[in-house]
Amino acid sequence: MSKNITESDLELIKLGESLGLNLISFADLRQSQDDSFVDGIRSEALKKLENKKGNILTQQDTFYVGSIDFMVSDTHNGKKFFLLETNGGSHRGLSILTTEQQEMLYQGYYQAINYAIQEKKQETEKVLILIGLPIDDRLIHEKVIMIEYLRKRLKKEGFTLKIFNIDNYDSKHKAELIFLVADYNQISDHISYSNKWVKFKEENVHVLIGDGIARRFNDITFNNHIINNYREINTVIVNPIFKITDDKSLTYLASSFSQEVLSEFNLKHLMFTKCFSEKELLQTLLILINKEQKSFIIKPSGGSGGAGVLVVSQSQNKKGIRRIIKTSQKEFYDKFGDQRNPFPYTIQELADFCLINWRGGKHTYDLRIYVAQIGGIIKPIGGLARISRGSYIKGENKQEFVVNLSGFNGQIEVTRGLGFSKTNASILNLQRENFVDLFCLSCIIFRNIVNNYEKIISFSNWEKIIKYH
Repeated sequence: MSKNITESDLELIKLGESLGLNLISFADLRQSQDDSFVDGIRSEALKKLENKKGNILTQQDTFYVGSIDFMVSDTHNGKKFFLLETNGGSHRGLSILTTEQQEMLYQGYYQAINYAIQEKKQETEKVLILIGLPIDDRLIHEKVIMIEYLRKRLKKEGFTLKIFNIDNYDSKHKAELIFLVADYNQISDHISYSNKWVKFKEENVHVLIGDGIARRFNDITFNNHIINNYREINTVIVNPIFKITDDKSLTYLASSFSQEVLSEFNLKHLMFTKCFSEKELLQTLLILINKEQKSFIIKPSGGSGGAGVLVVSQSQNKKGIRRIIKTSQKEFYDKFGDQRNPFPYTIQELADFCLINWRGGKHTYDLRIYVAQIGGIIKPIGGLARISRGSYIKGENKQEFVVNLSGFNGQIEVTRGLGFSKTNASILNLQRENFVDLFCLSCIIFRNIVNNYEKIISFSNWEKIIKYH
């Protein structure tokens, strides 16, 4: 990143070779995207959102970029969607979007940097942009593409800038904009918080990109500011609502506050609750299975890649449920280490999801939609479908429903992805209007998280099971 990078350098296969990665399958998935198909859906969704005023932010420093995952259910009234989770500024898979879609999405990151530039107090003050990476990041090429987009745009606007890693960082460098790239462990050794600034080695950090930085930051004052009024923090956090996007139960709660408008776009609501201890999780599952005669799914807090996400079928007894809970926690600790806490757990009703024919079997799939804030408007950018590793049999095996292309047992399996196109819509048994609904739902849910942030973050009545009318 210290040299000028040409367009050909950013071609996935060539870029992968320079980083020691094989990105042929990424390039193939990108080829399955159809810009004209997505452009038409986006245009139609934006018209619907404009009529509802469902994607306008009154305060532009509340949200910049995110993604959101849905699964699909067949009903007598057609396709319905149910929400799996939201993701913030560290979402993955951006390199399988088309170049046009990537540039739209990276405008969200640019909005955050531009806001920091406008807010700086002195003309001579440099803007420090801290970018966090997962340890041994297997998708590091996506950060290269993002940084190069931002560098070119900012240089075009006349700014001087320099990119450093943790080893060659020069705090005395005179560039107006400094990109500092490091993994989360490296950053944690040097980060602090004072006078409403996140600091790196006592320097003010103006922009924080990477939810893992904020998530691992255990400063009490910082966490109080995030919960009570994150807009008081001087550092621009690309995903300041990470406390909600990290917590699946809070994401579901956000959708429960907007049932009426979300139902218009065919969101299907599922019962859910949250448990704060292993004992409470076991007791709640026993009560739910007995009362509702349904299967449920348990999800640890702040997880990713399906780690710890397991089905508890309605046929399980107390001993079996306890074993599933132990297995879930082991998966979580194996991936994240014992410094991370899987509690509170979310319990969600297991949905009746539809299946598609895929490579000789029936498979589940989900749909990830990427969104970005551009000029105070949350816009849907594009997305992809992700198909489960295993054929669906009873829905009790993890590989039957975990669809993540990265993070599953340390593997990256991009070949299970499908871009958005008319051809792939047919494989997924979806119509054009289904994608329009998904684009609208994605923007509305993020906007409602921002608008109801205090109500969501302060909710405490988890003794009840949250159902919907």
